[in-house]
Amino acid sequence: MLRSLVAATLAIGASIVAMPAAVAQDLVPCAQEHGFCRVPYPTRVIYGIPGRSSAREVGGRGIPCSNEVFGDPAPGIPKRCAYIARGYGRGGDGWPGDGPGRGFGGPDRGFDGPGRRFDGPRDDFRGRDRGDDMMGWQSCAREHGFCDFRGVRRVRYGARGRFVERVSRDGTPCDNRAFGDPAPGVPKSCQVLN
Repeated sequence: MLRSLVAATLAIGASIVAMPAAVAQDLVPCAQEHGFCRVPYPTRVIYGIPGRSSAREVGGRGIPCSNEVFGDPAPGIPKRCAYIARGYGRGGDGWPGDGPGRGFGGPDRGFDGPGRRFDGPRDDFRGRDRGDDMMGWQSCAREHGFCDFRGVRRVRYGARGRFVERVSRDGTPCDNRAFGDPAPGVPKSCQVLN
């Protein structure tokens, strides 16, 4: 009986270890900070560094790669833009040339290190009407506080119709460091979608 239990446990453990890693979407670098990110098709453009980024959906030819457009997700640190490439299952989880298994900037550049990725996608809804989502948003923290919740939830940060939105797990800091600054000079708050 004990041998059967040990054998079953080892078999389950081996099958978990043998599972393939998830394949992340490829990022195509398109501009340094203050440049212009040209995109060949409608896609999401990500601006910042790993763990501190902002994203926007781009339907036109491109977008300026700047704090004015995205907010400043990493104050004092040089940022860059990349767009999500079309195609699935090509592998890779970072910038071309960073090497296999490296994240947004690679461990040699002082960013997050091997296998680390963005802290969930962020959508920027500055100045756009979000009428369909207005119902269901509930305040969870003021700026510099902590938005506490259990599970995976959609959270937005900002004020006066200028929000940066992302998906977080088990709470998130409510500050410019976590989200960037969607409304400079204005007191902000976090809201969670019910």
